[in-house]
Amino acid sequence: MSAVEVFEHAFYIGSYMSGILYGVELVVYFATMRALLRKTTQVRSDRFFMAYSTVLLMLVTIDVATNAVWCEQMLITFASQTGGAAEFIATQASVWYETLSSTSVVALIFMSDALLIYRCFILWSSNYWIIFLPVLTYLGAFALAVCELVAAGVPGGDFFAGRSVNFGVPYYAMSIALNLLLTLLICARLLYLSRWVSTAMGAEGAQLYTSVLAILLESAAPYSAVGIMFLVPYARGSGVAIAFGQVWAKITCLSPQIIVYRVATRRAWDRATVEGAAASMEFVTAGTSTAQLSTIVVGKDTTSIPGGSESRLGSPLREKVARRLGSERSFNAAELPV
Repeated sequence: MSAVEVFEHAFYIGSYMSGILYGVELVVYFATMRALLRKTTQVRSDRFFMAYSTVLLMLVTIDVATNAVWCEQMLITFASQTGGAAEFIATQASVWYETLSSTSVVALIFMSDALLIYRCFILWSSNYWIIFLPVLTYLGAFALAVCELVAAGVPGGDFFAGRSVNFGVPYYAMSIALNLLLTLLICARLLYLSRWVSTAMGAEGAQLYTSVLAILLESAAPYSAVGIMFLVPYARGSGVAIAFGQVWAKITCLSPQIIVYRVATRRAWDRATVEGAAASMEFVTAGTSTAQLSTIVVGKDTTSIPGGSESRLGSPLREKVARRLGSERSFNAAELPV
């Protein structure tokens, strides 16, 4: 099979996979908007997430639509003309709507990475040093992305070859390295905090935050994994890369959208959860092990401990626990992890 035929098959398969993921994105988007609009009390962050989700949907829609047109032109309209698909790829790779598609994907990547950096910042208790390297990498990737788009969009440019690839390989390598770094930082933090959240909320309530699935979704692990699948064949100049690239572009939209959905439905880690876990750590390390706790009462201001002393649970965490588990409930200390 020639390189052109490999590219045609990969683009076709990637388009179909993109259509499936686009449908999933639509479902998650409308579920997110429904959850945000049904909240009795609207806060400023709700309006931000509505706007953020809508922009994500608009960008991924542009990508899906323009790729569909380009695929139709390559496989149907120009297939019987002189030169066929090979001539079309060589002459139409820099057509305006394909450049628009590439630009929308780059915008998706930076919106997704920005959300991950913010989530990492929140999970690490607003520690600016922890996001210093990610922010530098983010800015470096942005500069390379602009160079790649300019090289691909000029007359005679080609997103899949030439100078565009020279900028594209380091750009995507840097972007995916940033994804991996943020994923590892978020996973490490969640695994570290999960024990203390279980202590403060009980095993049942903490399941929403400490399960394997929750950690994978919060860290956008699929985003990083598919990015690696795309980068390897892209760096080698293989036409197979376009199939993974199209899937990665949709995951770039879907991963942050799922995080926003979890925020909207109060399933995501937030400042209250992190502060509550930190309070739990401070309480336990102060000299009282979790095995010594007599009772943790969800929905109360205080937690009783032996000897008559009391330790106040953070109000934000208390309210969040009450919302997730419902009415007031007590947990036996013997059931809590040590």
